[in-house]
Amino acid sequence: MFELLENLRETYETATLVVVAAFGLGILFGVIAEISRYCTRAAIAEWATPAQPGPASRNRTAQVGFAVLAALIGTQAMQYAGLIDLSGSIYWSVAIRPLPLLVGGLLFGIGMVLAGGCVSRLLVLAASGNFRAVVTILVTGIAAYATLRGILALPRIELENLFASELTPAGLFEDNGNLAAVFAAGIAAVAAAVVLTTRRHGLARAILPGVAIGLLVVLGWFITGVVGNDDFEPTQLASLTFVAPVAESVQYLMIFTGDTVRFSIAMVGGVLAGAFSSALLSGRFRFQGFVSEGSILRYLSGGVLMGFGGVTALGCTVGQGLSGLSTAAPSSVIALGAILAGGFATMKFQATRQVEAKPSTLIAAE
Repeated sequence: MFELLENLRETYETATLVVVAAFGLGILFGVIAEISRYCTRAAIAEWATPAQPGPASRNRTAQVGFAVLAALIGTQAMQYAGLIDLSGSIYWSVAIRPLPLLVGGLLFGIGMVLAGGCVSRLLVLAASGNFRAVVTILVTGIAAYATLRGILALPRIELENLFASELTPAGLFEDNGNLAAVFAAGIAAVAAAVVLTTRRHGLARAILPGVAIGLLVVLGWFITGVVGNDDFEPTQLASLTFVAPVAESVQYLMIFTGDTVRFSIAMVGGVLAGAFSSALLSGRFRFQGFVSEGSILRYLSGGVLMGFGGVTALGCTVGQGLSGLSTAAPSSVIALGAILAGGFATMKFQATRQVEAKPSTLIAAE
């Protein structure tokens, strides 16, 4: 494999190989996510508002659990083998700052519920003909870019400066021997426990798509860390994540002539292409619009919250929940915990409001 890679490098630039591989990675994710309907929001709903109480209804939860396990084991194996150096990733190199991770994660979780899905799920839905998802993705991308470099960067920076810390996961692990292995073992134990909350027939349906999604995270690290490992054209070590890449993709559409395609943009394009092809070939492609004016406001608000929250928390349910956790970074545990808490609380609140609204509806009907 490495000999083939060297031969390809003699013919093509490293950046070209990374972009082509990233597009292929995105296609695989789009196809698998479209077929399996992989969605962390749906997994949260199985606990917050279960259609069938108990383990029978937790197929999506098991998918996420298997994805975490596959991503974690594969990534740690690559790190141990010396194929990649996770200290070069954003998850290990950025200082651990709990406040922006918590605030950003909570806002992302709330926005994910309001928008009807996380960013990766909305990309898949957009490619499947859902106009609501198209609009929400564009709003998310604009809000994320504004948080990276625009007006929303001001509150983000203020959050980062409050209780600022310079301790990075890389520094923490370097100073404390086997702490990274302890964190990895803890994450694996929790993921395994989550998987075991599902009944056996649910596990059978969840294992293949879950493991496949997790292995795509490993493939992402391989593309940027091995294929992109070039002394003259270094590629930022990264894997699957969607908030900042969507922002970069929106920017690319606006300033096409002044920008270049890179890993993140190619990956987003691949997801759209893969999900579109899968939906079209399976007959699941259908045009869908907004149901009411109220739903428009809800989706747009969700998009803004996900854009700001995802950038502030350094990732989304895939970025922090899979790629981040696969590095065993403490910051990813904090961010994902906040995302899950925000999503769970919002779903519970919505369910309570619906229950309270039913009596008044009955009275009006009578």
